[in-house]
Amino acid sequence: MKVVIAIDDLHPEQGWGCEGDESVGYIEELNREYGCKFTLFIPSNYHDKYPLSENIDWVNWWTSKDWVELASHGHYHKVFKYTFEEIGEQEFLELSYQEAKERVKDILNQWFKVGVSPKGFRMPGWGCTQQSADAVSEYFDWVAQHDRINNGIEFETHTFYGEDSINETDSLREWDGAIHFQSHIAGHYNKNNWTLENYETFRVILNYLKNNNNLKFVTFSELL
Repeated sequence: MKVVIAIDDLHPEQGWGCEGDESVGYIEELNREYGCKFTLFIPSNYHDKYPLSENIDWVNWWTSKDWVELASHGHYHKVFKYTFEEIGEQEFLELSYQEAKERVKDILNQWFKVGVSPKGFRMPGWGCTQQSADAVSEYFDWVAQHDRINNGIEFETHTFYGEDSINETDSLREWDGAIHFQSHIAGHYNKNNWTLENYETFRVILNYLKNNNNLKFVTFSELL
């Protein structure tokens, strides 16, 4: 059985995916104990405060690990035309096709400056328009979305779906020949962030799967 573990929203702010963070310690331990691999979804300029190009040491720290894949999670992970109360941080939900293309160019420019070419993409906050989905499809080998929050959007690139979280044990489903676990590195508004409680719950899930299956941990690009 193949297992993909995704973590959203990492950026170079202490507590959000930096060396020494408690959450990072949990995923490092999962790699040591189980051989877990992780696909990290990273905004290229989170909230217009943390551009990757100004944090190359942080990027290099992550790329030095052969058990992670870095993927794009939008640019700002923030909206400008609407309020947070209206659409949250669904950055690509407010963009037209041309606006989305320009935003993706900004994203790839940031990644280029740190020497990384992300193959995959996940919409910030999951949401997008069909037009912005069309634009994203032109630049990435794959996208990873939530099955129940798809809203009928179609991508013209390979699309991975999933809906299981690291903190849920009631139902597990295989997609594309793998179980896709979703999570967030932090955020009090996220139920599946890497707290001690969720870390311990996920270990219970992994032990159950390990006792009943031959597990192989892969990134999304390896699954592709």
